[in-house]
Amino acid sequence: MAMSICKDIHLANDIVQDMYLRLNKYLDKPEKIIKDGEVNSYFIYITLRNLFYDAKKNQKAEISKDYSDVENISVLSALAEIPEEREENDHMEEAYLTIFKAIDEEVSTWHWYDQKLFRLYYYTPQSLRDIAGDTKISLTSIYNSCKNYRKIIEEKFGEDIEDFFNQDYDKI
Repeated sequence: MAMSICKDIHLANDIVQDMYLRLNKYLDKPEKIIKDGEVNSYFIYITLRNLFYDAKKNQKAEISKDYSDVENISVLSALAEIPEEREENDHMEEAYLTIFKAIDEEVSTWHWYDQKLFRLYYYTPQSLRDIAGDTKISLTSIYNSCKNYRKIIEEKFGEDIEDFFNQDYDKI
């Protein structure tokens, strides 16, 4: 059940162990977890799912603490590369910036609401649910708006993005 939730054997093992700890917590109230002589599978599933979400939240927080100085990491990795790779990475970075600037210029022509929502979703680590909770806008509305943004970006910049992923940086 844990593997179906998280697809990572190590994380699945961790959340299963945490789930057993949570089961021990409710042993004084067995009616909460035992139905007809068997452990309630729905309770197990919800517990595993919640533990998975908690683990992901904690993992995001740890990553942001560990990599708060991203510029120094990228400079060090660039210095470690051999010259041919560094030149190729320069072309890649230039192509990326070109696409990024073009998309940003396109977004700046949109309505202020669409600009803010686009930047919230695509430039921050917030999920659609987080944005809906923070802004009190319906999740469906945010989802449909982001789907429309993606369609516009794909129509206008799809070829450039495809060239970028195919490493045809000179075509951008």
